Amino acid sequence: MADFVIVIAQQSVHLYRFNGAIAEAVASADADEDPMAWVAAHMPARGNCSLVSDIMDEAYIRNVLPPIWLAGTRDQLLQRRLLQQLRDNPYRAAVLTPSGSWRPPTRATLIALGQSERIALWLEALTARRVRVKGLWPLSALIALEVKSKAPRRPRAEPAQAGVQPEPASLRPTLALVATPAGLRQVLVRGKSPLFSRLALSVGEGSLSASFVLAEARRTVQYLISQEWLGSADQPVSTQMWLPFDDDQALQEVAEDPALDVQFIEAVDDAYARLLPRLKSVSAQLQFLPDESRIQWRAAQLGATAKYGGIAALVLAGLWSADLLWLSWGKRSQAQAQSAQADAINEQANQEILRAKGDLSQAGLAVATVQAWQQTVAVQPDQFAGLQRLANALQLAPGVEVQKISWQLPSLQVQTPGVAPAATAPFACPKAATAIPAAEANPPAEPPKPAVALLTLAATLPLNLTQRQALQMQDGLLASLTGDGWTASVLKSTITLDPVQVQTGTLGEVAARTLELCVQKAAP
Repeated sequence: MADFVIVIAQQSVHLYRFNGAIAEAVASADADEDPMAWVAAHMPARGNCSLVSDIMDEAYIRNVLPPIWLAGTRDQLLQRRLLQQLRDNPYRAAVLTPSGSWRPPTRATLIALGQSERIALWLEALTARRVRVKGLWPLSALIALEVKSKAPRRPRAEPAQAGVQPEPASLRPTLALVATPAGLRQVLVRGKSPLFSRLALSVGEGSLSASFVLAEARRTVQYLISQEWLGSADQPVSTQMWLPFDDDQALQEVAEDPALDVQFIEAVDDAYARLLPRLKSVSAQLQFLPDESRIQWRAAQLGATAKYGGIAALVLAGLWSADLLWLSWGKRSQAQAQSAQADAINEQANQEILRAKGDLSQAGLAVATVQAWQQTVAVQPDQFAGLQRLANALQLAPGVEVQKISWQLPSLQVQTPGVAPAATAPFACPKAATAIPAAEANPPAEPPKPAVALLTLAATLPLNLTQRQALQMQDGLLASLTGDGWTASVLKSTITLDPVQVQTGTLGEVAARTLELCVQKAAP
């Protein structure tokens, strides 16, 4: 969408359109033109527009401030002075003059734009056309940005105080003279801030001559000196000019004036087209349109920001979701591959076991006898059965965490003909310290069969169980592990089962509940 600029001159109105960094003239109107009809005829609806004032009725009041370091306090003081001295004008602003050192600024200019009724008519016409108005700026603000910082061509008087550093060339006051369709605009600039502005009307074709420019410049310099805008150290005044003619004799006459230090004179046919691109870098403090006059523009700008922000958020969410889906798909594929690999390894292990049972020459045990290998192979299937039984028992006892599992097989004895076998320690689960005494136990009906494999288990029970619940879970594990030739016994109970031992504990402290079991497989 193209941006437009309406320049409200003293006796005319000019419409420009931005084409990149170039301002192109669209149309012009007289001061008595109907704004409603003119805007409807030359501007599209719902466009963007800025207003620039180039009228004579402008007030520039010099103001001295105390040295205030806090910017917020200084702004409040400037707003109070604006209300006191420019109460009847809605288009007002305060411009601080840079101090040129580390000290806070103590000089300011209170600016007010005249012809507020005329400006209000154009705002009303733009609002009816639903044009978003960015703001209202004086032409002096754009001229201040066009001024180039140069050292004076003529020597200046030395400061009266000893040790005072000379002021930088970028902060020395410069008088800018620009010929516009409204007349000769004269602006006193310090840094990039306009301190004073005056419009001298030119009547008739060709009335903007060198003599007219020189006379108006002298009059403006005298006024600035009398009102203390300029001091003796600022004379001759640095001057820069943008004029529509290039007569060498006339320009030489202007350049040789003793009150002016003319740094350059540039020929410009359309000053508005030259200055309007500066709107992109003009300071916000020189925007004169009140906030309530830009509600529509701010609402549209906020809506556009929210719209594009929502679109960006949706795009980021989509990218994030796609990344998560890709990552999860990769993890699932990896898990499937690992599962398939595990199945293949298990199948290979089963085939190796079956092949080893059928052909003992493939065992590869050089130091073990054939008898020892046969016994090991005979016991090995019971190890897998014991692990399967343990897994089934743990499923019935949720919350039990296995810390350690150990296997133990009996020592293998080599039978030599004619030699009696050596005596060995009995191979069975050890008796717990809290086991029931033998005298009180029922005698077995038949002698127990020897054990061929032992499985010891260390586990922890949930801490939130009561003693009765922990004992019930322990009994449940024992019952689940017993059967099909397997017997289970308790090596270390989670509850002390000694009837003569006193049960003790500390209130407020949760002790770990541990359990040690021994499971053995009897010979068939």
